[in-house]
Amino acid sequence: MQISIMGCGWLGQPLARQLSRDGHNIAATCRSETTQKQLQQLGFTAHLFNLGDRLNSETILAVLQADWLILNIPPDSKQVQPEFFTEQMSVLIQQAKSHGTKRLLFISTTAVYGEAQGEINEQSPCIPTTLSAQAHLKIEQQVLACFGQKACILRLSGLVGPNRHPAKHLAAKTNLNNARQAVNLIHQQDVIAAIKLIIQHPHFGHILHLSAHEHPTRENYYQWACNKLNLVPPTFIHSENGSPGKLINAQWTCNTLGLDLKYSSPYDMLA
Repeated sequence: MQISIMGCGWLGQPLARQLSRDGHNIAATCRSETTQKQLQQLGFTAHLFNLGDRLNSETILAVLQADWLILNIPPDSKQVQPEFFTEQMSVLIQQAKSHGTKRLLFISTTAVYGEAQGEINEQSPCIPTTLSAQAHLKIEQQVLACFGQKACILRLSGLVGPNRHPAKHLAAKTNLNNARQAVNLIHQQDVIAAIKLIIQHPHFGHILHLSAHEHPTRENYYQWACNKLNLVPPTFIHSENGSPGKLINAQWTCNTLGLDLKYSSPYDMLA
């Protein structure tokens, strides 16, 4: 099949390599010339694109006229502009529909569940609190409204993989809150495996989400992870009223896809 990946970076590039090995034709967009050259050296059609850019005819032909479009463009983490992000993603979704994209997979986030407490499944209500999460939920709704039964939403928990682990951002910090909250993480390779299964056996109209099955507390896990990474462990404030936070239960998604997580525990992700 012709598969396009818009946002071919940390997750998109290894996904592209795997899909190419499976025999699919890959077209991609990225934001830097360095990444573009890397993708071209791998044999992929690669176009420069920043959200808000006007798509030229060459990019439309190569990227939007696809059997599958994987939309993997996150908001700028340094300066989230939710109105711009939502508006431009909506434009992109409409362009994909009008230019012949057959199926669309949108990579979203479990942050759309907001500050919910306890176990969260795929049917749990979404009450996003951050600007980024609110934008993602609006885009999900736009995807489903535009593509309907030819769309799939995949919400991801915190991503872990090569050169990426949230413990690095917490190292050496002191007096952190939410010591008892559950950790919700998913490994890059399990995300790629899930996307492959979505493409092989389309699950149209579904909202899916991913997280490792085991959920240690923030204090236990991040202190362990920092020690494992030879970083200074963070310290946490203990409160009698500490909440366990939300616990992402992805068992239904795994059962639906036939996915057996390689990294079912966050402790496996640094082995």
